[in-house]
Amino acid sequence: MFILVRAPFLPILAALVSMLAVYGHVLDWALPPFATLVSLGVVLSSFCESRRRQWGVTALVTSLTLLFSLWIIFSLEKSEADVLPPFIDTTGTVTDARPWGRMYAISIATPLGGFVLREPFAALTDGARVSLKGAPIPFKGEQPKSGFREDRFWRARGMRANLKLTEVKIIPDNGEILNIHNYRWRLYRLISIYTPRLTGAYLNATWTGKRDERLNASHRRWGTSHLLAISGFHVGIVMCVLSYFVGHGKKRVPILSLALWLYVLLAGASASSLRAALMIQTALAGKLFGRRASLVNSVCVAAVLLLLWSPFQFWDIGWRLSVLAALTVAAVIERSRARDPLWLILSPLIWAATFPQVAKTFGSTPLAGILINFAALPFFGFALSFASALAALRMIGLPFADLPLYALEGAFVLWGDLADFAAGVIPWQAEWSEWGAYTCAVLFLGVICRSVFIPWLNTILLATLGAVAAFALFG
Repeated sequence: MFILVRAPFLPILAALVSMLAVYGHVLDWALPPFATLVSLGVVLSSFCESRRRQWGVTALVTSLTLLFSLWIIFSLEKSEADVLPPFIDTTGTVTDARPWGRMYAISIATPLGGFVLREPFAALTDGARVSLKGAPIPFKGEQPKSGFREDRFWRARGMRANLKLTEVKIIPDNGEILNIHNYRWRLYRLISIYTPRLTGAYLNATWTGKRDERLNASHRRWGTSHLLAISGFHVGIVMCVLSYFVGHGKKRVPILSLALWLYVLLAGASASSLRAALMIQTALAGKLFGRRASLVNSVCVAAVLLLLWSPFQFWDIGWRLSVLAALTVAAVIERSRARDPLWLILSPLIWAATFPQVAKTFGSTPLAGILINFAALPFFGFALSFASALAALRMIGLPFADLPLYALEGAFVLWGDLADFAAGVIPWQAEWSEWGAYTCAVLFLGVICRSVFIPWLNTILLATLGAVAAFALFG
């Protein structure tokens, strides 16, 4: 009963992930029963006959699994059966503009759903209100060479189809509509104007979710791309700083909850930031009711809720890496509470947990990232907090913030030089291999098993067989 006591949502998440892994290869009607059996199997793997009330909890977990799996299959079938109108004439709001090959992909939310425009330059900015006329074009399916599926990528972001424009007009903003996307763009401009280039690039990645392409390429080379994606690291920094200023009492949880969701929405509400926010919100709710939340269970709850909201999140690389990294961190913290010094090897454990997915998607992953991440988390934890405070002071017109900002710019430059040096000393790339991926899968599952206090012998058996099952499911 170790899993039922420590993380009852863990078997639910495992079941839904297993079901989605075989979606499209098995008849749809067989998937909910399959997910239910997987959930039951995970629960029974740590069953204790001496425990009371375990059968009632088991029935609840398997029932929720069946209910959730039915909802996910219904949502997927509904999306795939979507019939596009031949022509649309509507209004909408630009939610994002990102580079897409040699073009820009501009996401627009409308009353008829989300649509994606392809333009040679970013003519429309976040938050712009527009009137649209055009013909919807279905997203492409799986590409023969790359295996990339445009339809799943964009549907995970709430988009319905591409749009071939015949007419687009910008609607003047009269300030009558609360527009978080417009505030994000204004903040992006302010940060770009009032801060040095490198500091501004890091702050924009942290506060608006907009990444500088040159900086992004550098962090991919160093194996630290997660520092530019809004994740639990960034959300945790914001909440730690806010919790210092928010006093104790009944109002503490509502104030922190409001600030949490405002930050996530302002930063673009990516899958990793939503997962982190849901996890922190679960912990805050536990405090409100006087109960300490299990971190592993909180991550599982957040991941399941995101799948219920949009099952296409499962095929998004950001969701997968976010959940893998967060589960690893949560598991290590749980073991650290039990005086198990796993936190000393946290960076290698995160690298191992994400290696199969990163290497499979991008071909390889830099080994230097294992070493660099030991120093990256404490450095950026301090630097981003300090830079945010200095940028705020600079924006309100305090001149003495200039010198510290440029000193911090020098620190970011020095960090880049040191990271380049480390990447030169350890220039090797770990390419995807079956044995490497299997070993990392065994290690990841072993850490999760230990986080719910499954005995060592059972852990070795479950991790070994679980990795085999993962290979069978994911091909």
